[in-house]
Amino acid sequence: MYAITPNKFLKNLSIVHVMLTFGVIAFSAVTLYINKAAFDFAFDTNDILVLIYPVIVVSALTLIGIVPKKILENAKKSNDLKTMLASYQTASIVKYILIEGSAMLGIVFYLLSKNGLFIVIALILIVFLILQRPTKNKVESDLELRGELRNQFQRYDEVID
Repeated sequence: MYAITPNKFLKNLSIVHVMLTFGVIAFSAVTLYINKAAFDFAFDTNDILVLIYPVIVVSALTLIGIVPKKILENAKKSNDLKTMLASYQTASIVKYILIEGSAMLGIVFYLLSKNGLFIVIALILIVFLILQRPTKNKVESDLELRGELRNQFQRYDEVID
């Protein structure tokens, strides 16, 4: 395993977050350009996409509340900061991908149907993804770091044993 510092950890996780966020923003911008920002806000119950997409979004948001928390619960049982941070990274990436995937799907549905409902929901998901940006305080809080583990995490440029 490679040497990791809390700063490197946050930097790596931030890069993953920014790249996923940038990808979905760029895709939405290109899609809006291709569709010439045409919006048709139709809630047509005969359109299967209008019925499926909200279910997908709600399912993804539900999974965001379950899967990462389960991963973090297991991480909190560890007394090894490196193990905890690896689990935190996994939980965060799962969360980011569930949000990003739901937004991407909405953008694709908008591209196919020009129904503004899809792009609006996707843009809300993109804002939610942006708000998930990893920070030192968020890591400490989510992992409930206390005592020596917290002290070790706050030594930002020191290699974690």
